[in-house]
Amino acid sequence: MKSYFLNLFKYHEWANKKVIKGLRESEISDEHIINILSHLLLAEITWLLRLKSAKYDNNFWIELNLTECENLSIKNAKQINEYLNSLSENDFNNKVTYTNSKEIEYTNTITEILTHLSHHSSYHRGQIAREVRKLGKEPAYTDYIAFLR
Repeated sequence: MKSYFLNLFKYHEWANKKVIKGLRESEISDEHIINILSHLLLAEITWLLRLKSAKYDNNFWIELNLTECENLSIKNAKQINEYLNSLSENDFNNKVTYTNSKEIEYTNTITEILTHLSHHSSYHRGQIAREVRKLGKEPAYTDYIAFLR
């Protein structure tokens, strides 16, 4: 399980870098697109803090600029990797209790939260790709299989 998630989040690091690089190269500064990217990255750190049972702010709709997104992406990748490396194989079934943005308490396993985080990020990268296409530009190709190739 550990090696699976380490690889999966290497993919996330790669995909986030490709999206940011693609936005820079296409000179896209569309506020809506950057806000989706900001949310994706702020949610990553929020979920990581929940996993660590650390104090966190549920405000993951802060408007960052592209440079701030890039810096947060680098920071997130490092912290997620450190967190994953700190886990043993048995830890993935451990339960974590947290409150969501509506202050409702939930409990899920580490595996469930990491899986959600993966899907959440991919979903929003897909939204970004759609919005980039609407602007007549070609979005970054971030399919998992491309990362593996």
